[in-house]
Amino acid sequence: MGNTSASRLAAAILEGGREPEDLVRLTIEDALRSDAGSTALFRDLVEPLADRFEFRLVNAYTHIFARVIEAALPELDAADLIQRFMRIRKPRKFQGNPESVKKVFVLSRVTIGADIAITSRILRAAFVHFPNATVYFVGPRKNFEIFEPEIGIELIEVPYKRAGTVRERLSVYPKLREALSDPEALIIDPDSRLSQLGLLPLGNEENYYFFETRSWWSDEDMPLGEMTERWVEQTFDVPLHVPVVAVEDRLEGFDVTISLGVGENPEKAMAWPFEPKLLQLLVDRGLRVLVDTGAGGEEADRVHRAIAEVKPGANGSVTPYYGSFKEFASEINASQLYIGYDSAGGHAACALGIPGLLLFRGFPNERFMIRWIPWGDGELEVLDAEELSTEAALDRVQEAVEAVFSSDAKVRDEDDLDDFDDEDIDDEDGPEPTR
Repeated sequence: MGNTSASRLAAAILEGGREPEDLVRLTIEDALRSDAGSTALFRDLVEPLADRFEFRLVNAYTHIFARVIEAALPELDAADLIQRFMRIRKPRKFQGNPESVKKVFVLSRVTIGADIAITSRILRAAFVHFPNATVYFVGPRKNFEIFEPEIGIELIEVPYKRAGTVRERLSVYPKLREALSDPEALIIDPDSRLSQLGLLPLGNEENYYFFETRSWWSDEDMPLGEMTERWVEQTFDVPLHVPVVAVEDRLEGFDVTISLGVGENPEKAMAWPFEPKLLQLLVDRGLRVLVDTGAGGEEADRVHRAIAEVKPGANGSVTPYYGSFKEFASEINASQLYIGYDSAGGHAACALGIPGLLLFRGFPNERFMIRWIPWGDGELEVLDAEELSTEAALDRVQEAVEAVFSSDAKVRDEDDLDDFDDEDIDDEDGPEPTR
């Protein structure tokens, strides 16, 4: 976080004081005046306020970003946006006749991991609870493809530039508003970036169901997946639902799948040379390893650099993966162990019931890590790797490998995945494995 108007404003808010009006105005002006100011707004202010999952910070974001929207889209009034948000954030139960609902729009969380953990549960619940409705996934096509074959939903494609400027991100609003304009349709918004976390007015407010994930159950430590299940059950009377990932069945796969993606946050990665040592450990064990190269750029370069340092093993090998996340999810499903940083791959592994090991680093507080622990059928050990040395992390990887691939371990298939539990890996540094 640099010395920007947004970072100074965030620091003042996080210290517990009121938002300095001069800094608020300057931050908004900077965000609309230049690409750098726009980047700083999201990087230095929006994300730090959201990632702490605190009620007070949600309110601060709401009051500031409503003014950003008003400045960028003068037809919208900040005071009206704030008042509407305060109404829709209140939990309420669906009281109508589910059979009479014809359309349900579910907004994407934009990131694939969040759509697996949160949106997929809501999509399935909507599909079950509203038997006569067409359920639409509203968001990027690549995210839609992860769910569609499993649930039978339809797509309203709304691309969103995660690294775009304020104006670019808000430019989706006219199309979004038009696409969701049916006054009889239900709209379910799981704190979506498309709506700027509930601030952009869409559809009929009476039919708008907003799941405010940043401060919901703020006094309880539970993953977002579990929170979503509770919200769905309380709002739509639908029993708990597992996350959804559509994959292709493959008769054979790699022994281990790995994702070293960090989502443009280098603080999530272990210090070099953890990654080449991780790959070498697996190759020396005689395992066939598939490593996702991610979205390219620096992330792919880091993967290739790590692979280049690996010495050949007798039977082990490392193969870089290039392709869509949906195809990589199929590879995860065909593997016996998944290893990675906090990313979409961990949520996919958990949804698919694949045992794995996740290393969490670069998080702002413990609540963030707890919230983003994958929640599903997979037995994933989650390590608080913030202060973990390379050697200690590799020891935990070795334990995970032995638990799955030791000569006396049972052959794992769909009937005995439950054998990989707390006794297989003793988690001393982080939360309990997912349930």
